[in-house]
Amino acid sequence: MRATRLGHPFAWLLPLLAFPVRAAAQTAGADSSGTTPAPSIWGGSVAILVVVLLILLAIGVAVKVFDRKRKREDEALSLQSRISDALLLDRSLAGLPIMAVADSSLWGRSPVVVAITGTVPTAEQREAVMRLVAQELSRRHAFARAEDRLLVDPLMHKQIARPL
Repeated sequence: MRATRLGHPFAWLLPLLAFPVRAAAQTAGADSSGTTPAPSIWGGSVAILVVVLLILLAIGVAVKVFDRKRKREDEALSLQSRISDALLLDRSLAGLPIMAVADSSLWGRSPVVVAITGTVPTAEQREAVMRLVAQELSRRHAFARAEDRLLVDPLMHKQIARPL
């Protein structure tokens, strides 16, 4: 599926590849009559060379963009796992259903956004979660930002305390 997506931007170059072949085929009859080679043969060769260089340049750019995207995704996943580990290691927050999801953009200048989702029983625990996340982000990744999507549910505390 990815190969077809990358092939579409270069589909307009295919007629350029066919043109020099037709030009060379037309000048072949002129060579058999004993005249000097036409300058269009050199033009066709230069056109083929230019098209090949453009295709190689486009492939190089595509590889660089893909590599940058992969590195940004790896960085976001690493940051997400560090925050999740910090939330699990904190004893006061260990039993709460809290999840960190990191999302990064392809552009290197845009910050990684870490969305903290879940439910907490009190507003104090919500602040504790966001404070812990802010500490982890400042230690590990200074340009990342946290997005608070936590819900405060006072009834959750009663559900946790009730034996199953």
